[in-house]
This record gives sequence, C-alpha cells and structure tokens, in this order.
Amino acid sequence: MNTEQFLRTVDHAAGMNDRWLFLAAFLLLLLLCGATIWWLVRQLQSVITEYKTSQEAHQGALAEIVKAQNEMALKLAVCIDRNTAALEKCTFELQRIQEKR
Repeated sequence: MNTEQFLRTVDHAAGMNDRWLFLAAFLLLLLLCGATIWWLVRQLQSVITEYKTSQEAHQGALAEIVKAQNEMALKLAVCIDRNTAALEKCTFELQRIQEKR
C-alpha cells in the first residue's frame, strides 16, 4: 500500500458518519483487549508452572527432612534403650555393693 492509497483510505474513513467510526474504534478496542488477555493468560501459565516446580522442590526437601528426622528418632530410641539397660545394671550393682556393706 503506497502513500496515495493510504491517504485515500483515511479520507474515505473521515467522510463516513460517526457510526462507522464508533464501530472501527470498538473493533480496535476489542483487539487490544484480546491481545492483553492473551498476554495475561501466558503470564499466568508461566507463574503456574513456576509454582508447580517450586512446590515439587519444596515437597522433595520436606520429604528429606522428614526422613532425616525419622532416622534420628530411631537412633535416639536405640540410645535410650541402651541407656535404660545400662542404668538398670548400675542400679543392680549399687544395690549389691550396698548389701555388702
């Protein structure tokens, strides 16, 4: 489209009544709103994928923490059992020593 055709088109649009101008402006507004909504949807999809990735990483880290806590709780239970057994032996030995006196 050269300059002369463009000027004719603009002149023709200027000669039309306001109804056509309103329809053209409304169509332009619809296109602009559509483009904005499309951009916002893409941004939302990007945020959702980032959130899912972050959530998966968080769940993995949380699972590792729980696993480590369970292992430590098991070690603590074994330690408490051994200490209880050792204290019972000590109590028995103390009673035996006191009986000798």
